[in-house]
Amino acid sequence: MIVQAPARTGKLLIIDDEEDLREVLTAILEDSAQTIDTAANGIEGIEKLKSGHYDAVLSDEKMPKKSGIEVLKWMRENGINTPFIMHTGYGQKDIIQEAQKLGVFALIDKPWDEKKLIKTVETALQTGTSTPK
Repeated sequence: MIVQAPARTGKLLIIDDEEDLREVLTAILEDSAQTIDTAANGIEGIEKLKSGHYDAVLSDEKMPKKSGIEVLKWMRENGINTPFIMHTGYGQKDIIQEAQKLGVFALIDKPWDEKKLIKTVETALQTGTSTPK
């Protein structure tokens, strides 16, 4: 029996201040997304969101210059309802509550389970590609 790999779909933006993590996430998710862009911080992420459309965003929470929650807040204030996945090693209740109020697609704790991360991103990309622009 041949198992079909899911077709790569959509455009993903990964925002993380740790270069090694951006590279690891890109490698893990390269079979899930048609296109992957990366940003080194929240400000760079917002600039990319201003200049292009993404079907999903995967962002670290704690970063210099702008946090993941600040990026999510900016997106919602600017009418960008792209599925937003936030990963964090901090699990702070106030951050979680704020993210939920802003309509976060998913919260993933570090260290993440690779299969769960892939499934969550693929679901977000499918949701993002099927949402009217």
